[in-house]
Amino acid sequence: MHTLRLIAPLAAALALPACFETGMTGVEMREAVGEVVAEGQAQSLENEVTELTTDFTIGGAVEDIAMKVRDLVESQIDCSTVIVAGNTVEIDLGALGDGCEYNGHTFAGKIALVFTYDASGTRVVVDHTYTGLTNGTVTLDGTKKVEWDEQSRHVMHDYTWTKTDRSVRATGDRVQTLLDAAQGLAGGLEINGTRQWEAAKGQWDLAIDGVEVRWIDPVPQAGSYTLTTPKGQDVVMSFARVDADTIAVTVTGGRRDRVYHVTSTGAVEDQGDV
Repeated sequence: MHTLRLIAPLAAALALPACFETGMTGVEMREAVGEVVAEGQAQSLENEVTELTTDFTIGGAVEDIAMKVRDLVESQIDCSTVIVAGNTVEIDLGALGDGCEYNGHTFAGKIALVFTYDASGTRVVVDHTYTGLTNGTVTLDGTKKVEWDEQSRHVMHDYTWTKTDRSVRATGDRVQTLLDAAQGLAGGLEINGTRQWEAAKGQWDLAIDGVEVRWIDPVPQAGSYTLTTPKGQDVVMSFARVDADTIAVTVTGGRRDRVYHVTSTGAVEDQGDV
């Protein structure tokens, strides 16, 4: 995911000496950042599916929406098998060896979609069910509900994501709002909400506060993440635009706070202690 591409380089830079009496150690900081990276991989897979299955015009019959999504999926992933029954779409991406690609990534597994309207009749509700959905790095099994109109999307998920070394139960509830309605998704999103996951050491909680994401940037241009560890410790990653090509990322919660500049190419420059 674009919002988390900086984390791997930062993780290597967080080996901080234990020369202060308070705050998380460098080891604890690296572990916390690693958790965000792993959760971000699941989020990236989830987001790609969301983009593909919410590209339709609101206002038509749910049966017509289902047909529109079928046509889109077949045009974008021509090796998929798509079956429509009323307001339900079932997508079978086969196995990884079948080479089903979308956005340059290979997918496998199954996705079931059910389209309805909310009580107001103005927001489309898309219920997702994932069965072995994978991009070869992480696998999702579970559900997600997306309620959306032309301006915003309310996303709630409850699934298990699995990698070679572990399986994690994850939930979340957040709202994504267009930064510029005229530009649509190309103009970026503001995201607010929460994500939680249960790992071997306990529950991790991620608060997402006013994070502004543009697809052309490797990291958010505004807002912050606050990650609470199973020990109740907090790591904050805040974002602020420096210029058209540079975003400052401030990482706090360790025994030293650090600032990094991230350029449009994804290069990370350590600016030292705050």
